[in-house]
Amino acid sequence: MTGITWRTWTICAALLTLTPAAARAQAVASSFDELRQMLKPGQTVVVTDTAGRRTKGTLAEVSLSPPALRLLVPTGQTFDEQWVREVRSTDALTNGALIGGAIGLGLAIWDYLIDPSEPGNAAIFTVAIGAGTAIGAGIDALNGRRLLYRAPRQTRRVALIPLASKHRQGVLVGVIF
Repeated sequence: MTGITWRTWTICAALLTLTPAAARAQAVASSFDELRQMLKPGQTVVVTDTAGRRTKGTLAEVSLSPPALRLLVPTGQTFDEQWVREVRSTDALTNGALIGGAIGLGLAIWDYLIDPSEPGNAAIFTVAIGAGTAIGAGIDALNGRRLLYRAPRQTRRVALIPLASKHRQGVLVGVIF
């Protein structure tokens, strides 16, 4: 094999070897008590309520009595446990970019040790570190939101409340999803 194709195959093999495997399944909390043990004040989370609205904010506290989650957002929202569908944590891309850059640097050093007299070593260092940083940030962006809490599925219920007064009679029907 020529030097370029051998080097290309070596770098590809190293990238495939160093690519992180799929993340292991994390435990998902089923109550706010379990969630409180997983989160720390100051952590950034995304809360999805039962209407499907997402709110991103900094965690102030998870209280147990009454079960609620308070976020530091401009409106200072508090989410009662009954209105929260799921909570996800967010992660900055910095650590993924740093890990990817370090892997790229390692590959560039390895390439340099193979043939230190090659005239394009500076370009190889630049491309390897840049590509590693971009790939690391991309992988981190794909895995950035980790599910921490999912509300237990509620069964659908229909409530019938009879209404009777002197002038009106009827039934109040409530459907809970």
